[in-house]
Amino acid sequence: MTGQAGGDSERMIQSVFRAVKILEYIALHRGIAGLTEISKGIGIHKSTAHGLIATLEKCGYLQQDPQTGKYALGIRVFEMGQAYIANLDLRETALAYLKELSLTYQETAHLAVLSAEEIVYIDKVDGSRSIGIRSQVGGRNPAYCTGVGKALLAGLDEQLIQKMYAGKTWRQYTRNTVADLAELLAQIRQVRGQGYALDLEEFELDLRCVAAPVKDSTGAIIAAISLSGPAHRLLDTDIPAIAANVMETARKISVRLGYKQ
Repeated sequence: MTGQAGGDSERMIQSVFRAVKILEYIALHRGIAGLTEISKGIGIHKSTAHGLIATLEKCGYLQQDPQTGKYALGIRVFEMGQAYIANLDLRETALAYLKELSLTYQETAHLAVLSAEEIVYIDKVDGSRSIGIRSQVGGRNPAYCTGVGKALLAGLDEQLIQKMYAGKTWRQYTRNTVADLAELLAQIRQVRGQGYALDLEEFELDLRCVAAPVKDSTGAIIAAISLSGPAHRLLDTDIPAIAANVMETARKISVRLGYKQ
């Protein structure tokens, strides 16, 4: 246990740790505190606290009262909390539909959100035939070569996508992996046109995925669902029917989240 603790300590970035402690201190002390109080409360020098507070304020995590000079939690803390709550609501809303989709095909159904150039799985339902799919809740995969990733990217402006992938290395996971930005943008345009995305053994050989976007009350794409299974069971001839079912499932979830067509 001692060795593990030492390893954790070596990996910890002290300034980040202290910044988090400042946010926690303010949250636990009526939501407002002065510089001196904060520095004494978490046991750091006043000048160090001032630098960290200035950074948190610039990033929107703290805001200073111009009259008292004290600091309160900023709008970004609220937004982060809302995002967390939204994910919880999304999972709760989507779960029954994921189970139904998985049961229909006896394959794996996923729910994922976008995080920079990666997707994060926030829920997963395995079917009775789903064997060997290595995804896990909380796990990350690249967006550019996954079905849910391309469904999520379809909700972004092309200029933003170009900026995201400028100078990035395009790792070839299989011979089918998208090779460059032009090819990715072409696929995303197709996703927008047809309403669903495919991963035809792009991330892993013998694994196929059919995905569709989930929208919120404003019509923005906030998540994606997918059905994944081996290539010998998700045949080319079956893809249109599966895609229709996945899109309908995504539509039902979207409607439950307030989306109006």
